Amino acid sequence: MNVGLKSRSDCARVMVPTRLLSSLRGRAASRSAGRLATALPAAGGTGGGGVDASPSGSSSSSSTGSSSSGSTASTDGAALPKLQGPPGRQAAAGGRQQPGGNGPVSAAGFTSAAGSGSWHRHGRQEFVPYSPRFEGPSYSTSAANMEAGVVHGAKVAWADSQNTLKLRRRCNLVWEPGHPSCVLIVKKPGEQAASHKLKEIGSWLESHGLQVLVERPVATAEFPDFEAFQPAAHAGKIDLCITLGGDGTVLHLASLFTEDEPLPPCISFAMGTLGFLTPFSAGMARTVLSRLLWPPWEGEPVFCTLRSRKQCEVHWGGQLQRVHHVLNECLIDRGASPAMVQLECFVDGSHITTAQADGLIISTPSGSTAYSMSAGGPMITPSVPCTLITPVAPHSLSFRPLVVPEHSVIEVHLPQSSRSHARASFDGRHTMRMLRDSSIVCRTSRFALPMINMHPLDEDWYEGITQKLSWTGSVRHGGPRFRNGGGSGHR
Repeated sequence: MNVGLKSRSDCARVMVPTRLLSSLRGRAASRSAGRLATALPAAGGTGGGGVDASPSGSSSSSSTGSSSSGSTASTDGAALPKLQGPPGRQAAAGGRQQPGGNGPVSAAGFTSAAGSGSWHRHGRQEFVPYSPRFEGPSYSTSAANMEAGVVHGAKVAWADSQNTLKLRRRCNLVWEPGHPSCVLIVKKPGEQAASHKLKEIGSWLESHGLQVLVERPVATAEFPDFEAFQPAAHAGKIDLCITLGGDGTVLHLASLFTEDEPLPPCISFAMGTLGFLTPFSAGMARTVLSRLLWPPWEGEPVFCTLRSRKQCEVHWGGQLQRVHHVLNECLIDRGASPAMVQLECFVDGSHITTAQADGLIISTPSGSTAYSMSAGGPMITPSVPCTLITPVAPHSLSFRPLVVPEHSVIEVHLPQSSRSHARASFDGRHTMRMLRDSSIVCRTSRFALPMINMHPLDEDWYEGITQKLSWTGSVRHGGPRFRNGGGSGHR
């Protein structure tokens, strides 16, 4: 405060009460002490930003010499209510790290790590940390949960959830007696050639005693002779799914099964454009289905890959709003807003980064050759148990695509400080608006989509990227040298 005093003699001409001068000097000293405490790290902490606290959790003022228990002293002497964090994440004295990895926590109960919470105005700006919905493993070491033979001389108790898929993805199918008996056929919409092929295959299957189902719009508009598919009535009765189209038709088929339950195997015939999920040609449909349904000899292998799905939970206002299962990816982007969206990313409850980008893609290995690849992500073999996090046009070039374990729980939160709302879509469908303080939790579904292959292991996938991306390795080096039964040479 400048009162225009030039010398000590000027004090005689300015009538300022002694009590007011003492109060001004006390406030100036309090502000200086507050700035010094903010600049220095808290006692016992690992980083700056925290204010030193006494063991009792109170904050004292050096100018007045008084303390208030359960409140935080402001720089002008007024006491503010103490801000408590979410349950299970209360403040610890000295700015110690809390479980969940959101940075050092000060005595006031909020973290000092930028970008891991939200700002609210209650007369002042105060930082409220966001608490992820991840629930950690129990780490039970009871005899029933221990497994021997994994580590020499010791037993292990798995930390990963037992409800998710195991590491094995590639298998051979053997039909149970009396199956398959019910077949669902899904075709590409608006494609006349696909309609003709559906009529041909459907009539042929019915002539062999199989029940044929089609989607209700298709049955109403084109094929009233076929029974319409009803998810509630036919749940658990479908033994085989046939798609006639491209990758989008396969994604549409996967969206028809909204519950996390065992899914029927799917065989896809290509009648679309570029695709990585359709290894069979539509012209060989009858030959392939004959060998699949009625093998010429018992025990002929039916090659299959279990393609993992993601269960995406949409939370807002502390309530679960929707649940979607995706085969490719969950996309969170800026929508129609011209500004970048701010997204907080958590993996297994740990805050990884706060991204400023056009969007964020949570992708399965099957979706690694879709939007994620266009955004600069790697291509991943479908049998690899992992999840891919790919930013879309990030503001920071240091944020690169990240591959995390399949069992990890990924949570994306739109903070209150975001400049705009966001938009979320699931396999390009079910587009919805994400409001501020909403979040999407992605975890691996318990049951995968079995995709029938033409060749064993991941050979269909390698052949697809070699031919459809015009790789020249197979032309230069000739045919494959590996065969499942040994030997070498061409097929």
